Amino acid sequence: MAMNQPKIIPTPQSLFGDLDLELPALDISAQVNKSSPKKAQAKQTHPEPSAAALAGQGFLPGLSRRGRPRLQTPISAVERTAEHRRKRLEAGAKRLEMILDRNVSTALDALAEHFKEPRSEVISTLILKTASRVLKR
Repeated sequence: MAMNQPKIIPTPQSLFGDLDLELPALDISAQVNKSSPKKAQAKQTHPEPSAAALAGQGFLPGLSRRGRPRLQTPISAVERTAEHRRKRLEAGAKRLEMILDRNVSTALDALAEHFKEPRSEVISTLILKTASRVLKR
């Protein structure tokens, strides 16, 4: 490559159909800092956090993510869910599977988001309110 050839500056292309940008040519030699002696800076030492500050943090060994002590015998999430479901069934709850129309499921999701409750709670509340009105008569 010869040193006397002019620099080739690529023309910016637009990806989204808007106007091409006109960028000025940059003089790199003006941007390079001359090496200057730097002042010696003392290392900043950060104080170690106290044990009280660390107590509520969940990443410590022996603590859960919420900062609670871990159980001696850990229980998997699947086992915990199955146990909770078993207790509810023993208390008289019934498992129900429903297939809802798209409009109904969208409305159910909107209600659950509005009330910040699970969909099962929204359905339970609607059924209980309707039953109390109908059976009162």
